[in-house]
Amino acid sequence: MADLVTRLLLNSSQFDNNIRQSTQQVQQFQQVGRNITATIGRFAGVLGIAMTAGEAFNAVVNSSREAQQDWNTVVGTAKTTVDNFFSSLYDSEKKSKNMIERFKLLLQEMNRGIYEKETEISLSLLAALAGESIILLGPPGVAKSMVARQLKTAFRDAQSFEYLMSRFSTPDEIFGPVSIQKLKTSDTYERAVEGYLPTADVVFLDEIWKAGPAIQNTLLTVINEKIFRNGNREMHLPLKLLVAASNELPAKGEGLEALWDRFVIRIESRPIKLEKNFRAMLLESNESHTDLTDSTDEANVMSKKSSVKQMPMGVETSERDLFISENTKKKSVRSVKSVCDIRISPEEYAGWTERIDKIGVKIEVLDAISAIRKSLRAVNVDEAAERRNIYVSDRRWKNIVRLLRTSAFMQDREEVDICDLLPIYHCLWQEPEERDAIRSIVIRALFSPFAEKLVEMKNALAEDIKYHRVRRNPDDGRDYEGEIETLSDGLTSLERQLGENLFVSSDDKAEISAYLRDFYKELAFTRQDTMKLYEV
Repeated sequence: MADLVTRLLLNSSQFDNNIRQSTQQVQQFQQVGRNITATIGRFAGVLGIAMTAGEAFNAVVNSSREAQQDWNTVVGTAKTTVDNFFSSLYDSEKKSKNMIERFKLLLQEMNRGIYEKETEISLSLLAALAGESIILLGPPGVAKSMVARQLKTAFRDAQSFEYLMSRFSTPDEIFGPVSIQKLKTSDTYERAVEGYLPTADVVFLDEIWKAGPAIQNTLLTVINEKIFRNGNREMHLPLKLLVAASNELPAKGEGLEALWDRFVIRIESRPIKLEKNFRAMLLESNESHTDLTDSTDEANVMSKKSSVKQMPMGVETSERDLFISENTKKKSVRSVKSVCDIRISPEEYAGWTERIDKIGVKIEVLDAISAIRKSLRAVNVDEAAERRNIYVSDRRWKNIVRLLRTSAFMQDREEVDICDLLPIYHCLWQEPEERDAIRSIVIRALFSPFAEKLVEMKNALAEDIKYHRVRRNPDDGRDYEGEIETLSDGLTSLERQLGENLFVSSDDKAEISAYLRDFYKELAFTRQDTMKLYEV
């Protein structure tokens, strides 16, 4: 129990949340205290009554027995109440951990059978829960459409819509054909939207920039407001995520800037890099990709497996493919059940949306965002002589904060922490070659307080060395070694938090490590300089 209390106290936000959930237990405990006080008072009152010695003795004995019974009852109630109280705290903490593990497991299942698309899938899930949209840039054949299909599997009873755009695509093909019946019966111009984009939870539009102006203008309202105007009425769409894809940037001067700005997350999707993953992709079967929607019907899964046994004996097949062991069946059933548990229900999605709105944002996060915003006015891309001024709209910054709140929620935090900031570089670039430079800007902003502290400490140390302020009596001087240790611990802690973030990729971690190597070198040099204070 002591260990539990210690861990809860170390996480103040979680502890506060647990306290709120345990109000009833606290009230019960207060009532128990009042009962104890009343019992003690009654027992003490008996001793103060004037009576004969025998009467007093009998009264004391009888009252003592009654008081003892009351006392035992009250103590038992107190113990139960206290146990329930701490049990509620533990259950709340366990529930929080289960939430994080659930998202980890969900991402793991969504990435099964797909290689080197962890960033695309994780950020797509983040965008879906935040109600934002994402665009994937890359050549054909790099599994861009697979990302959208996997996102559909994250939600229960989700409908999807997928379409490959061309210059000849019409609004009827995207939003549904005009209802002839409505025209005949009520002279109303409405579309039959069932099975088309307005009724879908997850939408994938490939080659988005090839769509005509009529489609693109409608998409502006669809993406931004989740509203589709069908005739003379407005439809509030169930849309959770719109994934667009293209192998090129939008052409300049053709009025596509507004639609481009609507896609908050932008990812350059690339071919498989690692040789082992490439070979594994070559050898895998088409059926190896995870489809959580197909796996949710346990009976269907088992019927498929049982049907294999009923194949005619004349068909040549291996025993391994023909028969499935009982152990494999059990594992499959457990897998199906676990998949059913981790998928997001419509009720959960609605409730989470309200909770995300209440997530706070720390002042240090706002300071970092302001610093990043200023740095975007002069971005050094590929060490070019001319620096770029990268424009990010106010609407886009607002949507980015929504993503940050969602990131904090998915990782069971009541406030947006500084470690949530790193993935936002995917939201800030206008052209792919700007991405790495902007990521470096974001990383520097994350560690800016540490860098400022180090600079201040080095300057003070240089002054102390110059004027020999502590040479004669080092104990009276500034504790530089302690400050260096504190600074190093803070760097390590933030690096660990970033490493545990669901949306920080392996490439991001490598960039962080490269940045911190230079930082730690400076700390080591500073520690060496402190020795000069003690030289005689």
